[in-house]
Amino acid sequence: MDPIWLLLLLPLAAGSGWMAAHLARRKSSTTGKRQLPTAYYQGLNLLLNEQHDKAIEVLVKALEEDTETVEVQLALGNLFRRRGEVARATRIHQNLIARDNLDESQRTQALFELGQDYFKAGLLDRAEDLFRELAEMSEHSEQANRHLLQIYDQEKEWESAILVASRLGELGVDSVAPVIAQYHCEIAETAIREGRYEHAVEHAGRARVIDPGCVRAIIQSGRLSALHGNHDEAIEKWKQVETTNADYLGEVLDLIATSYRATGNLGAYRNFLEGAVDRHNDVRLMFALVDVLDEVEGSTRAEEFLVRWLRRHPTIFGLYRLIELKLKQKPRDKADLELLEGMIGSLLKKDSGYVCRQCGFTGKSHHWQCPGCKSWNSISSIQSRNQNFQYAATMLKSVKGL
Repeated sequence: MDPIWLLLLLPLAAGSGWMAAHLARRKSSTTGKRQLPTAYYQGLNLLLNEQHDKAIEVLVKALEEDTETVEVQLALGNLFRRRGEVARATRIHQNLIARDNLDESQRTQALFELGQDYFKAGLLDRAEDLFRELAEMSEHSEQANRHLLQIYDQEKEWESAILVASRLGELGVDSVAPVIAQYHCEIAETAIREGRYEHAVEHAGRARVIDPGCVRAIIQSGRLSALHGNHDEAIEKWKQVETTNADYLGEVLDLIATSYRATGNLGAYRNFLEGAVDRHNDVRLMFALVDVLDEVEGSTRAEEFLVRWLRRHPTIFGLYRLIELKLKQKPRDKADLELLEGMIGSLLKKDSGYVCRQCGFTGKSHHWQCPGCKSWNSISSIQSRNQNFQYAATMLKSVKGL
């Protein structure tokens, strides 16, 4: 910068400094609060630089020199909890709360920190009591309610979870409706297992009202119709999955097939699958159609369809199913086909199942709540139809007669 500009800015800087000092003295004289020690800022700087051990050393030393400094004790307790030393963090926060000279804001912060200590230690009853108290205070209302929601979710107290999630919605937290719908579905699921079907219908209906896109509620509603013998009604409900979220259509195919069989109308089931396969490139739909064609019209018809489908959408899943069909016909090249079946089967173990979009958890079964990160509606089927195109096309050529 030009030196002339520096000279011009000096009086302004001096005036600003005098004003800041004057305001600081005035604030200090009116509030009586102590200034934070230098060690606090040193510790904070070390924390920001991921130097946790040095930060603890600085803060512990500051605490030894001045046990009355609330900010240092809060920072130290927080750091101990992050390091997994929950007992030490709890002692610090308990000692703080026991002091008589804390103002309301400091006491509230100490209570919030202690609640997190209890939660981390698995003392959920104690944590719940503190967070319920803090939820009534505007300063920590949202955070306290979030922790309460975690507790009720973990303890499967779905009614309480619904109340807290609704409160978070009133506080302006987005995306709580799909979670509340899942809580209603959990209640409905328990009611179905216990044979309380009217209660299940009520909560599945509430889930649909709260979240019209709740696929799980649609599936439950169809199941309840089927349990009452209304299979045509159940089928129509399950078909709504396609327009709500087509990725879940494969999850209800077994249910749809069972109800179509109960009505004795496999032809209608085949027609439904043919349309679905045309609309969605999903190997699960293709497998279901191949199975029906094999059952109704024979393996030759099923094989013809599968070959045409594979030439448009080469995947190792389809190829594997084709080899299975050919092996049923006891071909001369059975040994070669069995070798291919084994090779492809080993690949399928890696390319099938479910994955969480939030944390990457993988498994062989579908969960509405991820077992890893506890997120709701985050598990989806691995899109195998988009994998191994080139490999499948090459392998397809090795199957004789195609």
